[in-house]
Amino acid sequence: MARRIMVFAIAGVVLCAYFIFFKERPDLIYLLSLCLLILVITYVFQYQIDQLMIRGVPQTLDNDMRQMLLATSVYFREMPVPNKQMAEDRMVRWVMKKDFLNKNEQDAPEDVKYMLAWYAVLLTMHQQLFLYNGLDRVVFYHHPFLSPGYPEDVHIAEVEQEDGTMIISVPHLIKGHMEKGMYNIALHVTAQAYAFCYIKEKISWPEDIWDQLETMSTIPKEKLEAYIGLPVDDPWPVAVHHQVMYTRTNIPEVVKQLPQLMK
Repeated sequence: MARRIMVFAIAGVVLCAYFIFFKERPDLIYLLSLCLLILVITYVFQYQIDQLMIRGVPQTLDNDMRQMLLATSVYFREMPVPNKQMAEDRMVRWVMKKDFLNKNEQDAPEDVKYMLAWYAVLLTMHQQLFLYNGLDRVVFYHHPFLSPGYPEDVHIAEVEQEDGTMIISVPHLIKGHMEKGMYNIALHVTAQAYAFCYIKEKISWPEDIWDQLETMSTIPKEKLEAYIGLPVDDPWPVAVHHQVMYTRTNIPEVVKQLPQLMK
């Protein structure tokens, strides 16, 4: 709705400017000012306007997006219908809340946003808060990247807490979601984001947690760090990943925080 209002406001600005400057109609200056004011207000408050318009109205994915998730996510496919409906509603609202930025003048496919949103929503199905407030920007690269936080380490994913940004490489995100056996970097990033937004107490891990995680996945910590491109000091995102991706995995520290991940 906000975008439609902005389109009409821009059209009003263009028409008024045309008549004022080319048809000598200075009396339209007030209408031009009104259109500019509407444009600015709508741009600044577009999220609030959109939320107001859909308040109390369940949101749904388009059919292609739904079919993609049904085909690629066991968790989504096996959810009871009411849970699917809630997940779809939350995914739409999550995407609306985020500011997506594409690097290298290359736009990410629309379904990539919903792949990321799916994991964010999956981790919050047991709680009311699901928007990850405080991490409101998502930056999509289309290759491994450097960042101000890690200017010398080429990596594929990062959660920048100070800037409130999740950064991720689109090809690796797609591979992790679509290809069996690939490490799911979208799930890793959203688990990091979950810890930042919602976990207030430090988790006590067993001393051999990394050995346990390697046994579950056959992925050594060093290999995982080489793939991501950064040190992985916190077991949490890896433990969440394994709890979701490997059947019959039961990591008590994860299940305690995210009971819906227990199969």
